[in-house]
Amino acid sequence: MPNYPVGATATTFEIIDSLATLERAGVTQLANRLGRSKGSVHNHLATLERLGYVINEDGRYRLGLRFLELGTGVRDTDSLYRVARPEIDRLADASGETASLVIEENGDAVFVYRAGDDAGFALQDGSRVPLHACAAGKAILAHRPPESLDSLLDGDTPTPTDRTITSRASLIRELRTVRDHGLAFDRGELDPDRRAVGAAILTDDGRAVGAVTVSGTAPGMSGKRLEEDMPGLVLGATNRITAEHQTRE
Repeated sequence: MPNYPVGATATTFEIIDSLATLERAGVTQLANRLGRSKGSVHNHLATLERLGYVINEDGRYRLGLRFLELGTGVRDTDSLYRVARPEIDRLADASGETASLVIEENGDAVFVYRAGDDAGFALQDGSRVPLHACAAGKAILAHRPPESLDSLLDGDTPTPTDRTITSRASLIRELRTVRDHGLAFDRGELDPDRRAVGAAILTDDGRAVGAVTVSGTAPGMSGKRLEEDMPGLVLGATNRITAEHQTRE
């Protein structure tokens, strides 16, 4: 167990994370899951309930919509999101697939905004995935110096599918290609049944602040559609977002 500066705060967020996974849970279930006393868990839940972050439904707790208020409030203040959202909407319409704005946060690729029909796929606004396992993440990583990748592929590196890159040398080679061509592809590395194309949103000094991606099912995203049609649409949207974002910075 990590030694956090404020253990009580860590416990509160362990409970929040568990409720996000379980959706609803009682005190005993949470205490057993976290290895905490029922009294401690109950006190944390009672505090969260009074603050409006947790809802008690006959002894089973769930997260409240105050988290939605916080999350959307944070997102709405982000200048890149405000610039990119209209373009992501247009990209989803033009491609007939799912378009997303992705940023890096704490070593993850975070899907900030998604538009389009994506029935049956688990990702949603706020989802986090490994940077090296998705097109948008690889587009961002391609604009980092190679030495910054040293800790990316270690013994605990997630491998969502058997196509996910697990070798540092292989990743560096692919990222070199991504940087040269300005495009990254995901051919079943995040989900075996999906494909994606991504491109980085750059500052005027070449730093990646995010990425644009289009994703869809493997049958619909193959051949010329994957290799030529989608890249053109993604690059067009990315270039427009990049240009407008640079003028506002």
